[in-house]
Amino acid sequence: MMDETLKIIVSLVFIVGLILVVAGFMKKRTGSGSEILKTLGYLNLGPRKGIAIIKAGEEILLIGVTANDLKLLKTLPESALENELRTLKDNIQQIKSFKELLIRK
Repeated sequence: MMDETLKIIVSLVFIVGLILVVAGFMKKRTGSGSEILKTLGYLNLGPRKGIAIIKAGEEILLIGVTANDLKLLKTLPESALENELRTLKDNIQQIKSFKELLIRK
């Protein structure tokens, strides 16, 4: 009885260890740390439909995704995205300042 319990525990530890090793290998293989292609965002538009923003090298790609197809919607240089983000941050800061001004009155 004790031998069987020990075998089950050792087998369970082996299986869990194997799962962790395979998961680590798959995480490295999928390129989650890849600098060549990086998914910046995804907007789900319905079942198996969406829009993805992908950084490919120095370009930002806007891609439409469906169950059967991928379509390139727009390409931007990385610098254009940085300028847009900077402008957006400035606008948000102005809105926060305006909100604080209204709250004070």
